[in-house]
Amino acid sequence: MLTVLRSYAAWLVPAALTLLSFGSGNEKAIAQTLFPFSGNYDVTIAVEPINENFSRAIERAVSTDAPYGLTEYNGLVYTLTDFSTGLFTFNTDPTAIGLEGFPEGFIEFSGSGANKVSGTATATALIDFVNLRGSGSGSLIITGGEGIFKGATGTLDFFENDTISPDPNDPIRGQALVTGTIKVVPEPETGVGTLVGIGLIGAGFMFRRRCLRSAS
Repeated sequence: MLTVLRSYAAWLVPAALTLLSFGSGNEKAIAQTLFPFSGNYDVTIAVEPINENFSRAIERAVSTDAPYGLTEYNGLVYTLTDFSTGLFTFNTDPTAIGLEGFPEGFIEFSGSGANKVSGTATATALIDFVNLRGSGSGSLIITGGEGIFKGATGTLDFFENDTISPDPNDPIRGQALVTGTIKVVPEPETGVGTLVGIGLIGAGFMFRRRCLRSAS
């Protein structure tokens, strides 16, 4: 009987260590990877009026120095304009600025490779209609991605200076600096290893019960 229990104990300890090692691996998987970001973009914005207060802004931008291959930007945002002050309020969520019945907008950084990040945006800009200049800033909230940015989160801030054409049909052109940090939490390897460890320990207890019955 003692020999059987010793054999059981010698077998069970490695199984328990296997379970602990899987637990340790899962803890390591929780550690997030940080990707610092800084890029200059040439921006083109096509403004499509919806009514006297609201418009739709289709944004395009390209960069020659953006990291991780994220050299292209595309976005759809909605704009609330106060012409008395020149204040423009932007949001990818139209309801956030009081506009109902329109689909959600988006922002996306991509390039020629597999890496992409996407999310939402909020911003404000002040336009000088006399000198045809504008400046603005805002936040790009990252909610997902592809390539090395699968499961990405984070916030990118931007500052932008624009030139306004006297022809309202022309797009707005400007330069933007985008900075911030993109965060990625690696997906856990799998829950199978932990389940196997638990299963081994459970089988060990069943084996012990059988040994005790045989000894009796």
